[in-house]
Amino acid sequence: MKVNIVHLNPQGKENIVEVADMFSKDIGPLKFELLEEISYSEYFQFHKSLKKISLNDLNILCDKIREDFGLTNNEYVVIVSSKSLETPSVNFQSPKDWYSFHYHRNVIVKSGGWERITEGKPYLGIAHQIIENLFQNLGKFDLYSIKFKDWIHQESEVCINDFCEKPNETKGKIRSGYICQSCIQSALDFTSNDYIIQVKNILSRISNRLRENYVFDFTNEQLRVEVSEDYSISIGGQSIDFGHKGKRAHVIYLFFLINNHLGIGRRDLMDNGRARSKFIELYNHIYKKIYDDEVNSYVKNITSVHSRISTLLKNTLTIESLAHKYGFSSKKIDQDVSVYSIDIDNNHLIFPSELKEFTVQ
Repeated sequence: MKVNIVHLNPQGKENIVEVADMFSKDIGPLKFELLEEISYSEYFQFHKSLKKISLNDLNILCDKIREDFGLTNNEYVVIVSSKSLETPSVNFQSPKDWYSFHYHRNVIVKSGGWERITEGKPYLGIAHQIIENLFQNLGKFDLYSIKFKDWIHQESEVCINDFCEKPNETKGKIRSGYICQSCIQSALDFTSNDYIIQVKNILSRISNRLRENYVFDFTNEQLRVEVSEDYSISIGGQSIDFGHKGKRAHVIYLFFLINNHLGIGRRDLMDNGRARSKFIELYNHIYKKIYDDEVNSYVKNITSVHSRISTLLKNTLTIESLAHKYGFSSKKIDQDVSVYSIDIDNNHLIFPSELKEFTVQ
């Protein structure tokens, strides 16, 4: 079953890319594809004209998207939007702020409001809402039926089908990664076990990433990080692909590997900071010139940039806990001042000797 994801926001595309990459790690009948939005299309312009998205708006948008991309009615269309959502049915009497809803094989998910709930990992909130709506749709859980209360948990069970009137309830549901037995049985009346297994695997991955609940026990081969003569990076024998637009991310990660003995923060990379010149020299050594505004943009958004690189590792490496170990860690050294580092033993790090000249003293 194909699930087509369309991102309709002017910003935040990187979160949806992270979602799609994470979904691709779990094999099953649900096949996820991120569609490139077409800014001059009817659906894009219609979405732009909306202040809030209603159930009717969702169906119009999905019809237009299906027409433009040649999608069938049997395929799912998931829209990710920064717009507020209207309450989807008159059956609901609640002050709940809706994050998502679905109708047949149309799904709308709100992209904003996830920072606090997911502790700075908004893509996990978006991912959970996509899977929640797919699970409910597969199980024929009808949001618009007068029997709605028969299958939804109005009192929190820390289950995917909790109603979650309050944000903290949503936070607990995402952390749990849980589907209660009665909800599984209800879904199995309409869908097969392989769908449920894939959904449960994805929910577990989301939960683990949110809680970062890992135990480290690796071999020396798995712990080895190697930088080749062409400066590509592999971890445990797996090559890290930073993508054709990932030059800056590649250099950032390499720079912190080389300087793993230090904690480097925003002020170290600002004008006249102790690490700025070495970072620029490393970039220029590997690629063409990097401009000051590119460096400044990185420094300004250092936390989110490091978070995306750490997520890239998780979406690349087979052993996800190894990716967590070699992701960026932060340490607060003063009020509103944090430094970042990569926790690696130098015995496990191999890189060309010429790169030592980019070590910060």
